Amino acid sequence: MKATIQKEDLQHLGNILQERLVAQVPDRQEFQVKCAMKNDELMILTEHPSEVIVNTQQVFEVLEQALQWQFNYQTEQVQLFLRKVGEKRPYSRHTLYFQISAPQTDMGNKTENGFEMPTIEAERDINYTSERDTLIIPADSENPRPSFLDIEEEAIEDSFASSSSTSFGDYSSTDTISSLDEDESEPIEETEEKFDPFANVAVKSKKKGLSISLPPLPVVIGTAVVIALVSGSAAFFLHHGCVIGECKELQTGQQFKNEYPQQVKRTNSGADLLTLQKQLDQVVEDIQKIPQWSPRYQESQLLANSFSEQSTKIKTVITALEAAESAQKTSQTPPKNLDELRNRQTLWRQAILSLEIIKPDHEFYGIVRTNLPTYQNSFKSINQQLTQEETWLQKIATAKTAGEAATKLQATAKSAPEWQKVASNFQTAINILKVIPVDSLGIEDARKLLGEYEPKNVVARDRAKKEQIAATSYQQAIRAANQAKVYDNQKQWQAAVKSWEQALQNAKQVSENTFYFNQAKSLVETYNASLQQSQQQYEIYGDLTSTRNELNNTCKNTIKICTYTIENQEIKVRLTPEYDRLFQANNREIQGHFQRLQEVLKVISQNAQMPVYIYNSQGQERYMRKPL
Repeated sequence: MKATIQKEDLQHLGNILQERLVAQVPDRQEFQVKCAMKNDELMILTEHPSEVIVNTQQVFEVLEQALQWQFNYQTEQVQLFLRKVGEKRPYSRHTLYFQISAPQTDMGNKTENGFEMPTIEAERDINYTSERDTLIIPADSENPRPSFLDIEEEAIEDSFASSSSTSFGDYSSTDTISSLDEDESEPIEETEEKFDPFANVAVKSKKKGLSISLPPLPVVIGTAVVIALVSGSAAFFLHHGCVIGECKELQTGQQFKNEYPQQVKRTNSGADLLTLQKQLDQVVEDIQKIPQWSPRYQESQLLANSFSEQSTKIKTVITALEAAESAQKTSQTPPKNLDELRNRQTLWRQAILSLEIIKPDHEFYGIVRTNLPTYQNSFKSINQQLTQEETWLQKIATAKTAGEAATKLQATAKSAPEWQKVASNFQTAINILKVIPVDSLGIEDARKLLGEYEPKNVVARDRAKKEQIAATSYQQAIRAANQAKVYDNQKQWQAAVKSWEQALQNAKQVSENTFYFNQAKSLVETYNASLQQSQQQYEIYGDLTSTRNELNNTCKNTIKICTYTIENQEIKVRLTPEYDRLFQANNREIQGHFQRLQEVLKVISQNAQMPVYIYNSQGQERYMRKPL
């Protein structure tokens, strides 16, 4: 039979088994249980601290009993392992073999009192066989003998590699678990005899004769009146003490005992159990009225004790069913908060543990077996819902953290990057909150936070844009002013005027209430003064760009002829030493070239309306021309 068990089901099974171990193994031991599937075979690894000495047989028996109730997780073969925390190899293994078959309508024979007794074949459907291998591996052994643990070590570690483990605190033990293995060959007659809870109750009654010695007639006459007065009350007293006449309480108890097996057979629900338990308690209460001095007292106590034992068994089942019913009622309405959902989880866990303690040989095991799978599924649903709600609440907490960080930064933000960070944090929180389902526990908190963060996000985005524009204008103003200074140094007054005008315009575009406003405001005054100076120079000197271009072209030939400066409204041209030597050598060609140079400079001087001076390489003036 191929088993298909999901990972989350394995985790759920591990939690159930771990809780059973904590609840039923004494000495407040700590266990960690992991489940995995390997080749369609369920493998269960139980770990405990190395300093704790574990009763391996008891641990395996608790796990075996718990697995009988986990119908959704059973495979034909189950491997149980025990290992100490921190060690790689388990030191003990236990194998379970489940015979999984289809449900059968004929569960067995019936006893003479109407009880259904399972046949040996039917009993095997719910029983199992087991084998246990225990191996102690010395820590200092140099040549350990190969064992199944050596062979399966890799498989075990691989199977459990992805399993999650959970640490548990100390728990008080509730009881110890006896061995689950029973002798399948036990005769049916012996089973029937063991089943009858009233087998040892004595039903025989004894009667005592009264021997009355009559006094003389005068005495009889003298006491007749007294006897007449007390006879009525004495007879009543002796009758209810089961001394004389029939004992109604014992008769009722014996009749109820005879009818009890049939009533058990007709009990199919928790309501039927409650009715039967009330009847038992009433019979016990009536029997307890028989006084200690009654000759029937010992007999009545035996019967009452038998009934009390049966009542206790029924109360165990009723209490477990009522716990499950209470958990089921609380699950019918949506939870209001996470604590309420956790309380429901606790109720389901306690109810299921109470039901799983009831063994298959219990009289009312059928009622438990019928309801337990439904309750286990409800418990699983609660666990899933709790996991989802915790996830959504964690997302809300993350969104709230981002929103609080944005709000805190918003109080001190000034520059565009800071406001962009504020808007980004608000947007992150909003995106998280918008995915919270409308039916989750945290939806109201999510809506409240959205109502707070969305308007703040709009403000932050607008402010970030405003600061970005202001920062851009400020940077453009700085760049234009720097270029204007370059033009001023080059005496390019027209270009300088344009650059200063651009710098001034950009500085004025920086909005108020922005990070750069005060800085830009101080630049406006400086740029305005620089613009006026450049304009004055331009009015005086005009645009010397063309003049400079003409001088550059004139001073360059096959050799560099001259250099020039324009200062104080004068053009000063200085011949290079090389050209000056050629000129001093009376070279005709150079002489003619110098004449043409003078004519060109004359035209440049006239166009620029500035005088031009020509100096030799030693600084001596050779030519001077003023514009007309």
